[in-house]
Order: sequence, then C-alpha cells, then structure tokens
Amino acid sequence: MSTFKYTATNPNGNIVSGEFEATDRDQVAKMIIDQGLSPLKITGKTNIKFGNLNNINIGKVPMKDRVIFLRQLAVLISAGIPIVEAINISQAQVSNQGLKKVLGQVGAAIESGKNLADSFKEHSTLFDDMQIQLLKTAEASGSLDFILERIATETESKSALISKFRGAMIYPILVICAAIVVVALVLTQMIPPMKHLYQSFNATLPWPTLFLINLSSFVTTYYLFIIIAVIIVVLAFIIYRRSTQGRRVTDALTLKIPLFGGLIQKIEIINFGKTFLLLIKAGVPIVTGLNMIADSMPNVIFRTSIKEIADEVEKGKSMALVMSKYPVFPSLLWRMIAIGEETGKMEEVVSKVIQYYETETEDMIENLSKLIEPIITIILGVVVGFIGIAVYLPIYTLGNVIK
Repeated sequence: MSTFKYTATNPNGNIVSGEFEATDRDQVAKMIIDQGLSPLKITGKTNIKFGNLNNINIGKVPMKDRVIFLRQLAVLISAGIPIVEAINISQAQVSNQGLKKVLGQVGAAIESGKNLADSFKEHSTLFDDMQIQLLKTAEASGSLDFILERIATETESKSALISKFRGAMIYPILVICAAIVVVALVLTQMIPPMKHLYQSFNATLPWPTLFLINLSSFVTTYYLFIIIAVIIVVLAFIIYRRSTQGRRVTDALTLKIPLFGGLIQKIEIINFGKTFLLLIKAGVPIVTGLNMIADSMPNVIFRTSIKEIADEVEKGKSMALVMSKYPVFPSLLWRMIAIGEETGKMEEVVSKVIQYYETETEDMIENLSKLIEPIITIILGVVVGFIGIAVYLPIYTLGNVIK
C-alpha cells in the first residue's frame, strides 16, 4: 500500500484535496469517484521514515534468511503441519521484509489451488529453476521436508565456500588498489616539483629518475585520455563477455589463470557434485538431472560440457566414460563415478570424492591467501624501492654539481 495525494472538485464545484492509502492510482480514482468527487490530480507521496529503513529490501533475499526459512519450513512440514499454515507461520517469524512479502504471495497462491513449486516459481529470490524442479519432484514423492533441508544445507555450504574464496581475495585487492592510488599521487603531485628542481641544476640525471620523470609527465599530460581509455577497455570487455563467443573465451581463460584457475575449477566441480548428489537423493533421472545442473552452472565451459555429457548418456553411454573426454573434469572424479556405476553406489562414491575436493579446496584457499601476501609485499617493495632510488639518487649527482 502507498500513500497518494489527490486534488478533486466536489458537486458544488469547489476544489478539495486529501490523501488515500491504496495500491495504485486507479484505485485512488475509484475511491474519489465513490465519494461523489471528480478527480483532477493524483500524485504519489514520498513518505520514508528513518526508523523504517531496515524494511527496505533491495535485490535478492540474503542467503542467511533463505537458509533459516527453508529449515524452518522443513521442520514444520515434517511435523505434519499443512503447507499453507507452515508458510503463514514462517512468514510471521521472518524479519526480512522482502521475504515476508514473498511468503504472503506464496501463501495466497497455495490457497488458490497452486502447488508449492508453482507458487514459488515466480519468485527467483528464493529458488532457481533447478530447485523448483526439485520441489515438484519432492511434492510428488512425499519427501518435501527432506528436500527443503537438503536445499538449505547445500545452499549454505556452497555459499560458505565462495565466501571463503572472496574473503581471501579482499586483502590483496585492497592493497593493490591502495598501491595504485599512492603511485598515482606520487607521479602527479610529488614528481613534477622535483622535476623542475632537477632541471634547474642542468645535471645529468640517472636513468631511473629520467624514467620516473617521463612517466610522470605522460600521466599528468594525458591523464584524461588514460581515464577514457580505461573506461573504453572496461566497457568493451563487458560487451564482449556478454556475447556468446566472448563468454566462452573468458570463462575458458578464467580456468587457466595461474594460482586461481585450478581453485575456480575445483569450486565448480564441488557445485556440480553437490547438486548431482541432491538430484540423486530426490530420485531425479540422471539425464534430466545433468541438464538441470548444466543450466545452473555459471561457467559456460562446464555448462556446455555437462549438456554434451547428458546427450551421450541419453544414448546409453557410460557417464564416466563420456566425462573422461572433457579436461575440465579431473580423472579422480570420473574414475570414482565409474566405480559408482559398476557397484550401484553412486551416491556414496560421489559424496566421498566431493568431501575430498572440499577439504582440498579449503586448504588451497588458505594457502593461496598465505602465498599472495608475500608476493604482494615483494612487488610493493620493488615499486617503493625503485621510486626511492629514482628520487634520492640524483641528490648525490646534484651535490657534485653544487661543488
């Protein structure tokens, strides 16, 4: 509901004004006419109170709120509470206003005759397409509480791993940004005055100093063109990446970045494995499950590979044999899947190999953060040392000139 101001005329021809709480202007106009008035102007009223700022929801529902809701809903359903009542109870418990609004709409949709999966389908803030399909399967098999709990667990697990990776990158990114700012200030504010001082002595300057002075002159003269060039390059990269070919090339290059490529590959494999396990437990056919996983993979190389694997498996080929032809999948993964196919213990085998990759990935993230810090320190030391030498080396030359 929003507040609208209106101006209207009464039957006597006098102008009157007021406010109404309504969902849109059409409803306000109807309310005005019902009172025997003729509407002249209807405007929305901005009414933001600082005490209600926490009720404003921007973007998707936070992962933490989603996980709590999913687990709470799973508990309520497992206790035998009807779905509509479980949704209403969950709505009353959540604090996030965006989630509360969604649950109110979902509850109304279920009461009108829709099932849970279709009711959530219009709200991508909570479930993606694959999870919606899982909900449909779970409703049909009577395992809704189990699937909701598994979705919550896997969502939390994958988010925690990605958060660790991002957390490890925060320090180096901040240090690099700070270094760029400092170097820019040195080149634009410190070097130009020193340049004039050195030139006034007509002394021959060492090459490090000449290099720094020339670099400073270039930056201060063409800084506007440099900024424009950087913006153009960034925009060109964004446009190129949005194209089909660009997305494929950049995603392929991402997997080949030194230090980071292998880590990103393992995170993608873990996401694939966890989702594959969830689908197996839900009773989804392998081919259908692989296509669902492919649609949810952010890296287009993995997405294309999984879709091609699904096509081959549908023809009756072994999943492990087909997977072995794609370099993005390590031999350990497809060999373990082969064992699962032979023994019929696919769920158990895949679970163990994914646990191994999770442990290895966490160790890689920890070691990567430890490795990056000394590398950045060395690079910054070289840069600072070069600037220091370039600035102070001419002092000895100037001393001889003065003598």
